Amino acid sequence: METSSRAYHVYVGTYGTEHDHSLHVLSLQTSNLNLRYLSAVKGIRNPSYLTVNSTQDVVYACSEVEDGEVVSYRINEADHKLTEQSRQKTAGNGPCYVTLSTDETHLLTVNYGEGTTTVHQVLKDGSLGLLTDKVVYKQGSHPHTIMSIPKSKKYVVTDLGLDRLYLYEFNEQQGKLILLYDLKANAKSGPRHIAIADSHRKIYVVNEFNSKVAVYQYDASITKLELIQEVRTIPKSFEGVNYAADIHISHDMSYLYVSNRGHHSIGICKIDSNGLLTDAICVFSIGEWPRNFTLIPNENLLLVANEHSNTIVLMKIGRDGIPTYTGIEYPIKSPVCLKALPTI
Repeated sequence: METSSRAYHVYVGTYGTEHDHSLHVLSLQTSNLNLRYLSAVKGIRNPSYLTVNSTQDVVYACSEVEDGEVVSYRINEADHKLTEQSRQKTAGNGPCYVTLSTDETHLLTVNYGEGTTTVHQVLKDGSLGLLTDKVVYKQGSHPHTIMSIPKSKKYVVTDLGLDRLYLYEFNEQQGKLILLYDLKANAKSGPRHIAIADSHRKIYVVNEFNSKVAVYQYDASITKLELIQEVRTIPKSFEGVNYAADIHISHDMSYLYVSNRGHHSIGICKIDSNGLLTDAICVFSIGEWPRNFTLIPNENLLLVANEHSNTIVLMKIGRDGIPTYTGIEYPIKSPVCLKALPTI
């Protein structure tokens, strides 16, 4: 895999107060692996997860606080500075994940602290409108992600607190989530984040507490999920405490990557022709507590947000799928979310 000479914008969410520059925009030039500052904004506490619309003129952030909020920012094309556009309450505490509906008419948010999923309108200018739905789970729920299944109107929510997966159909006209299927995961596994391979009809769930990736298969009608495999994200010999965090698939669908907080590593699994996984090979994340990471769309670069060591580390992925350290690090306080998009 050769590196193309392209520029990317990297959006970074961090843990910080409203007085800190907690939401950053960086530039990455792949020809010389130059990672540099473009802009940053104050005024939002703990923007722990971000999403960007398809035209790359609006970024959405959740404020992971007790009285949760979602905020939209207009992106200035000339200097890539962010201007706050709108702000809405999530009607729940501790929002930790946001995503746009496939038609980008709604913003869907999971509220980890309260145990709810909420939906807001997205207006024509990209700003946030009214709340259209609020799904309330049972006591002890801690939903952690919501993701759409490609080429469908189906969405999956992971519930880390209750060890469950929920399958929904989204009604775009009404902005409502309709529950189709509720699946009990393995006890004390802690389903956290997911990656989906629609060509294999597989959903890969990284479990925070048992440090395993659970592979679920869905049927052609996408109405049922079945657990068919589990693999470890860390070596069996590791005796310390680990909390698996993030998960992504390479763009050629050959490898699956996970981050390990505690083992401080990136785990790499080979994906076979049936969508099943090999055991993970782990490489050091060159820092502590790799919470979130992103694969650069040309797929031979990987950026890791090491929350506790306050760095974003750039790694290069070899032909064998293994990331290696480039020597390039970007210092930043408590990075927890990365979104990288090619410049338009």
